[in-house]
Amino acid sequence: MKQVDVAVVGAGPAGIAAALAAVGAGAKTMLIDEQAAVGGSLRWRIVPLADLPGEFADLNGQPAIMIAAALAERVASSAIDVATGAVAWGWFEGNILGVLAADGVYELEAGAIVIASGSTDRVMPFAGSTLPGVMTARAVQIFLHQHRVFPGRTFAVIGSGADAEEVVAAIETAGATVACQASGVEDVRVRGKQRVEQVICGEATGDVDSVVVALGRQPDPELALQALAQHALRPEAGGFVPLLNEDGETSAAKLYVAGDAAGIVPDAEAFAQGRVAGLAAAGAGRADLAAARDALAALRRG
Repeated sequence: MKQVDVAVVGAGPAGIAAALAAVGAGAKTMLIDEQAAVGGSLRWRIVPLADLPGEFADLNGQPAIMIAAALAERVASSAIDVATGAVAWGWFEGNILGVLAADGVYELEAGAIVIASGSTDRVMPFAGSTLPGVMTARAVQIFLHQHRVFPGRTFAVIGSGADAEEVVAAIETAGATVACQASGVEDVRVRGKQRVEQVICGEATGDVDSVVVALGRQPDPELALQALAQHALRPEAGGFVPLLNEDGETSAAKLYVAGDAAGIVPDAEAFAQGRVAGLAAAGAGRADLAAARDALAALRRG
């Protein structure tokens, strides 16, 4: 069995911030992520980020994909033990994680665990939603910005708000066309024989070859659920979320949650939450933890 002081699950903004904070506080730290590289959703987004707190402020104004590369360099130059291409598939009593990696399956015992497993795209059924060519916002951004592949040339976008705005901008920046947009699925019908060919939004009809579902995201706190941490339904946060104290700790001792897994938040707040949770998990000094809490509170006040 492997042992660390702090295990961080998820290498997006919150997870990287937590791991850097924990290792900076002197904790033996391991960062686990199922993707091939660290960075989380930043790896396939081009939107510039703003209001990043503290040690990440120098990255303000840069596209997310460039921030992901900068964060990867910081992680690589630290003492963090990084396990990419690895899945923390289960939590067990005693803060033990089951991990599936390329070199096999093992148990990881941690003094504290920070869950920063992020979120998943929210989907809803509608007529034609199972046709090839219907994708979520995240899938389209991965196609465009990570694999450099056009999944279509003429898009319909279903959704409103920040996620929909970001994917529309991504599509148009890549050189494709958004032919129509609907705020929800209620009046949407998609037609086609072998794949998407046409979309009907209310009384309007358009020829498209791809439909993007951008209805927002929902938290993914599965490991905290396995640990039987107390949760509550909070629609404004995206769904069921763990109940946390001011340091991001759940009702399960030494189990912390940060970032979208604790409720959908802006990127800047995910960084700040991760830093608080990482410092608390590592048992950092009161002054450092208080400063991190203050930075998080300032972001939340806007």
